[in-house]
Amino acid sequence: MDVRGQNFDLILFSVGRRICPDYPLVLRMIPVILGSLLNSFNWKLEADIEPKDLDMEEKFGLTLAKAHPLRAIPSPL
Repeated sequence: MDVRGQNFDLILFSVGRRICPDYPLVLRMIPVILGSLLNSFNWKLEADIEPKDLDMEEKFGLTLAKAHPLRAIPSPL
């Protein structure tokens, strides 16, 4: 992923000369942290909803967010 250049889809780390100096580190660490979080817990859906019954409807906006947020409950392994 490259957030530099003229394509401003990802403007998380600023652009140009004022770009965050740690963005390469962040781009490497996010998958590691997310993977550790996912693998360190057992996950289940709130109110024992089955995955096939999830409401995947999106609400319109600048970004496509879920109309009904996913609520997952972690439990220790």
